[in-house]
Parts: sequence; C-alpha cells; structure tokens
Amino acid sequence: MNAAGIVAAELKARDHDRWLACLYAPAPLRPGLMALFALDCELAQLVATTSEPMIGEIRLAWWRERLEELDQGRAPAQPLLQALLADVLPLVAGVELAKLEDRWLPLIGTSEVPAAHVEGGGLLFALAARLLGGDPAEGRALGRLWVLGEPATGRTSVPLRPLSGLVAISARDAALAAMRTRAGRPPEPRGALARQWLLLKAVATGR
Repeated sequence: MNAAGIVAAELKARDHDRWLACLYAPAPLRPGLMALFALDCELAQLVATTSEPMIGEIRLAWWRERLEELDQGRAPAQPLLQALLADVLPLVAGVELAKLEDRWLPLIGTSEVPAAHVEGGGLLFALAARLLGGDPAEGRALGRLWVLGEPATGRTSVPLRPLSGLVAISARDAALAAMRTRAGRPPEPRGALARQWLLLKAVATGR
C-alpha cells in the first residue's frame, strides 16, 4: 500500500465521518484532502495521549519542524508526511500546515476550548477550501462553526454559498449535531450508523 492508501486507512479508522465526507470530493482531490484531515487527526491524537505537557509540546514541535521542511521538498519515510508532500503541496505550503500546531498546542493541560483552537479550525477548512478550488474565506468561517458545533446560518458575515465537497458536508454535520442537541436529543456518536445516515441524507437532499 502506498502512502496515500495508508493515510486514507488511518483517517477512516480515526474519523469515519471526515473520511466519508472526503469521498464526495472529486476523485483527484481526495488524496490531498485525506492527508490534510489525517494530519489534523494525528495532532489531535498526539494531544489526547499526552500525559506530560512538556512531552506533548516537544512532540508537536517535531511535527511543526517536519511540516516546515516540506517546503524544501523533503520528508522522512513517514506515510503522512510523504502523502502531504505528494498531494497537498504546492497548493498549500508546508509552513501553512505547520500553523495547525497552533490549533492543538493550547489544548494541552486544559479542558477548555481556547480561541486559538477555534481559529485553527478556520485555518484547517480554509486550506481544505483551497484544495477544493473554493473560497478560503468561506472555508475559514465554516471551519469555526464546525469546531463550535453551531448551525451554519446567521452566525457569520461571510456569505455561505453551497460548496461542493468536504467543506459544505462538514458544516452540515455540525449543524445536524447542534439541532439535535437543541431538540433535547444527544448528537449521534461520531462514526455511528445513524450519524452516517444523517450525513448521506443531507448530501442527497440538502437538508
């Protein structure tokens, strides 16, 4: 299995919802999107499994340095970094990917959701929008909503036009979860069959 295949399998195992959403993007764009979101999952997993803040900071710093080095055209024999180099650059620079560390670093040692984490979600979706050929500003607005789990209507001054691909689907997913919570129904667990059905219904019907 090549680097892209390994990354796709890891994304499917770690975040089935985002893996499924990637399948609705045009086939040539899927490897890059999967690599981008697999990177976010990798950094999230690193923070979740860190018991000592200093060790977590060192591990995040390693990733930041390796991501910055992608701009020099080199990556170690690590599948995710190889996939990012092959499928995400040059549309997204390594130094931009490195800034995703700022999304996860503030979460070490806290149970709060810092503003930097929300803004990092905006950056993540802005980069995804660029890979899709969409509007990064719109992607950034939707990314913030996605992190907060708020419905994607009436919450931002950025016009929210329908997007083809991952950005729009993920925003719908966030809205579905928020609506279920307000109705007194807990959100379906990530990856649950009922949640997958809601995602597929939203894609098919636009609701």
